[in-house]
Amino acid sequence: MRHLGRCVLGVLAVALRLPGSAQLIPFNRTLGCVRGLVNFNMMVQYRSHTGETITYMEDYLDTFQKMKDILLEFRVTKRIHAKVDEQRRELRHDRPKTQQCIAQSKRSQMRDAEREEQTERGMNLIFCESHFKFIMMNLLRHFCDHIQQFGNIRIDSCEFGKLAHKSQIKAAWRQSNKNDASRQIVQSYSRQHGIRMRLLNLDCLRRCGADLSHDVVEQLDTTWTTTAPDIHSRMLKGSPDDVSNMADFSRVLGVSFQIICGGLIRFSRHNVPVTTLR
Repeated sequence: MRHLGRCVLGVLAVALRLPGSAQLIPFNRTLGCVRGLVNFNMMVQYRSHTGETITYMEDYLDTFQKMKDILLEFRVTKRIHAKVDEQRRELRHDRPKTQQCIAQSKRSQMRDAEREEQTERGMNLIFCESHFKFIMMNLLRHFCDHIQQFGNIRIDSCEFGKLAHKSQIKAAWRQSNKNDASRQIVQSYSRQHGIRMRLLNLDCLRRCGADLSHDVVEQLDTTWTTTAPDIHSRMLKGSPDDVSNMADFSRVLGVSFQIICGGLIRFSRHNVPVTTLR
């Protein structure tokens, strides 16, 4: 997601390249909104800033804030969907009462008009209830002040928090019995962290020449003192020079050659057409 901003504007411009007469204004507002957010994101990543670059950042952010309403229909939550459905049910309930005295020839016209009214009222409800009031959008307003006070922002990514959420929260949630899970997650993580710190302290004492019992030394030799990265979450970025074939790829990842070959075979069976395999 961090590198998506380099291509999302071009892809969106190609997708919206042939608007109709009624779509011209919404398409232009969408492109202007995305362009302002992408430009702001690129400016934030500068390693040094001046008053001019900060002004550019503020202008790009203002452009995004003015045009972001065009994307409100994609911020629909389950609660808003429930309100729209309730509104439609009310309209259907009131429809027979108004059509009892209407001729059959005019009912089709009435149904089309009511369908348009229902769509319009649903969109109005969506635009009234949807919003961008969440923490990530609020933080954008503080970036310029932060740069003026403390210098450039070295990390403007949520990857570390997402990885921590995956390893610390989701894994512990699956291991819990779903009964007061939050307390179990905190206790499990605190217990693992305490054991981890104890092992690191004992390993440091052993390296400094402290006299430890034979059982403690044996336990340290059989216990990993450094957390091994998850195989499924590791990836190679760029083109490493020391990887030229599958054997080198297996060596760099630390995954056996048989596991990689088995995964490639399963992927080919499920995703590659039979005619291509032949």
